Amino acid sequence: MVSGQPLKGGCPVFFTTSNCTSHYFMKRIILLTTTILLFSLALAGQADFSHWLPKKEGARIEPFAMVQLWSSYSMGQEAYNADAGLYEAVDGRFNVMLRRARLGFKAEPYEGLKFQLMGAYDLVGRDVQSSLVGGANNGSLPAFGIWDAFLQWQPRKGREGFNIVAGYFRPQFSRESITSGWAVNSMEKAMSQNYIRTHLVGAGPGRALGLNIGGLLLNAGKNLGLQYNLGIFNPLTTANGGNSTGKDFAPLLVGRAVVYLGAPEQTAYKIGYDINYFGQRKGLSLGFDGAWQGQTALFEASYATGADLLFNWGPLNLDADWNLMWREGSRLLPDDRERTFTYASNTGHARIGYNLVVGEKYFLEPTFMLMQFNGADDLAGQADAKAIGASSGSERTYDAGINWYLNKRNLKLMAHYTWREGDAGEAASGFTGNMYFSQSGVGAIRRGNWLGLGLHAIF
Repeated sequence: MVSGQPLKGGCPVFFTTSNCTSHYFMKRIILLTTTILLFSLALAGQADFSHWLPKKEGARIEPFAMVQLWSSYSMGQEAYNADAGLYEAVDGRFNVMLRRARLGFKAEPYEGLKFQLMGAYDLVGRDVQSSLVGGANNGSLPAFGIWDAFLQWQPRKGREGFNIVAGYFRPQFSRESITSGWAVNSMEKAMSQNYIRTHLVGAGPGRALGLNIGGLLLNAGKNLGLQYNLGIFNPLTTANGGNSTGKDFAPLLVGRAVVYLGAPEQTAYKIGYDINYFGQRKGLSLGFDGAWQGQTALFEASYATGADLLFNWGPLNLDADWNLMWREGSRLLPDDRERTFTYASNTGHARIGYNLVVGEKYFLEPTFMLMQFNGADDLAGQADAKAIGASSGSERTYDAGINWYLNKRNLKLMAHYTWREGDAGEAASGFTGNMYFSQSGVGAIRRGNWLGLGLHAIF
């Protein structure tokens, strides 16, 4: 139809009578065909459909509770008095707290599709002037929050080589970071995990929303295997009040591969790990990690690599990891020149335990752990670290103790002693560049030592 042409009997004037009639009937045929098709689809939609995915027989939601009730005596702690420009001794103190406390549930409602939701109310009763690490949770009503919330899907049930995990969980990097506080055999986890977690996601809990593809491949004799994980995560801690990466979109990419020699750690894929197999494993696990994140409001790039091992040989349990971390950034110098730099730090731990059966009645495990962090010790390097949210200086932690297992990892008693060393390098008094020199709720400190007794229970 030409714009502006008048209509004649419902047809454009340039149509002949025969053309107009054909045009009219063509529209009617199209309308009738469409009506018949829609009616047929509506009738088809009323047919029975019996191919819904069936629910797993006997599936049910399983609740669980976990608690670590600790008592400690701290000594040697010092707090910095900014007015006086010096450190002052803090009284030694006895402290009882819920170091870790969790409530949650898990289920497998469909074959191969699992979910887990876990909440935490950690650190209730913690005195921030005690020598232990961590914050506090001592409001009139202690805070409760989500700790883990994820789905795990195995498209072909029983095929461990391909799994998808999605939700809020730990990126699969660094053995200590991804091993639960209920599975380690030191009383406190090696705080090397805190340095790598803050490097990756910007927060101590180490969780972020993400998607992970992973699998477990074992040979026929199950004495050689490979576990792999590849993940993409969305840590939102560097801008807009901890709710964005800023104007630049920069997801975190993480990869991990573990080679099993001898008995494997796992025969079914999962993202949780153990250390003590109570004499039932003879094998070595060698892990290799890598992570990358691009530009955010805090840094130009952030990346890391690491290696770890777990060696179980009957009663002997040995685990260790070492992580190398880099961030690229810039800052203005006093003369208004811009300094661009790549900042490097490293951290890791080594831990050994030995299972003893005493009188065929008591299952005891003496343990020893060493943790180390190394960052810049010169003023320029420490200023670089501060500009990009990294740690500097150095610290070392030792833990020695004994665990009494009453029901494997589900119920145990612990008695340990922890002592520390720290070095601020060229920094002046009041330095807060790493965990030895800083305590949330207090500020600048020199962290002391502590003797602890603990009850650890999973219900």
